[in-house]
Amino acid sequence: MSVETELGIVVSARPWAEKLHRFTVDHGGARVRTRVLRPEDAVEQAYDVLLIDDITSFLNRRLVQQVHGAGRRIVGVYDGQDNPEGKRFLAELGVDEVIDAGASPDEFVRVISGLQPVRTVSGDDPRPDEPVAAADGSRDGVMIAVGAASGGVGATEVALGLASTISGGVRRALVIDADDVLPSVAQRLGLALHPNVRTSVDAFLHQPDVLPATIQSLRKRPIDVIGGLSNPKDWIELRPADVVALARDLSVGRPAAIVNVSSRAEDLAFYGGPGRYGLSRALLAAADEVVLVAAPTPIGVARLLDSVADLRADRPHHSVHVLINRAPRSAFKQGELIQEISRTFTPASLVFVPDDPRVAEAAWAGEIVTNGPFAKAMSELAAGLAPLAASRAS
Repeated sequence: MSVETELGIVVSARPWAEKLHRFTVDHGGARVRTRVLRPEDAVEQAYDVLLIDDITSFLNRRLVQQVHGAGRRIVGVYDGQDNPEGKRFLAELGVDEVIDAGASPDEFVRVISGLQPVRTVSGDDPRPDEPVAAADGSRDGVMIAVGAASGGVGATEVALGLASTISGGVRRALVIDADDVLPSVAQRLGLALHPNVRTSVDAFLHQPDVLPATIQSLRKRPIDVIGGLSNPKDWIELRPADVVALARDLSVGRPAAIVNVSSRAEDLAFYGGPGRYGLSRALLAAADEVVLVAAPTPIGVARLLDSVADLRADRPHHSVHVLINRAPRSAFKQGELIQEISRTFTPASLVFVPDDPRVAEAAWAGEIVTNGPFAKAMSELAAGLAPLAASRAS
């Protein structure tokens, strides 16, 4: 008895999808295993062949690569009368077969039956989202998320300072401004607001050859930058999974990709609200290392502990590095802060950054702090980040 091919069918306004479903129920030849409504469904659900329209909003080259990477085939469906260009578009994306939406259900089944199975990823192959070894033995693919326990504590400055510390020679660190509430990296460095993270994600998904042109480079430091949204109201245009994939992909070949995230990470959707702040949550959950920046005050510590509690809910076994910015120089006062924090949790590292006038001077000049107490604290922070320490040891 032959095993029927299991199908994942995109939810479509065209009649072919419903006709094919009814046909397979009545006559066999294949079996509909799942309906695909979101890109996550196409990647995570179990099936053999994906059938998807050329006009599906989330169809892109990245999705095709992910589905193929999971050992599945793709049949693209186009409408030869309404959109004849759809056939060429599907071929350019690299789908396995194309078929006109007006074809009969048995023609769909014949096309599906003619597909050859794809070799699945073996246990010896690196997982696509795992860091890989570079030619010099160092670790690639390190993603570091830098967030703030509350607004105005200097997380953006810390992200830039950390990037400056770990960059060197031809290995350029990448800073991605993924703060979709108050993006400021481009403004801080005097860079153009376009291109930005939205431009980079679009190129990553649809035109990979254009992606390098969306990254801006600093002249005085070996650092590349992807600026934040030019208008924070465009946050709804960014899918968190796409930004995570972009950061992962661009971190390869670099000492790290440092992602500056928003201080807001509430899961409003859990309470029936809009899907806001999902970008921060996704990046914090996916990062290899998380750095939280806090103010040296009772309120600053309280907000830090609240942020840690929220973060631990999404990634309970991951470490969190804490940086107290503009900290008092008094050992006694620093000891009080340590005691208050350690009553609730033990950070992977705890760094105190004294107030340094060089930071304000660099901000006015659109430059990065490269010496003094602040730069020294960034070196201390970098030394405590395990992936970076392993890379340097290699």
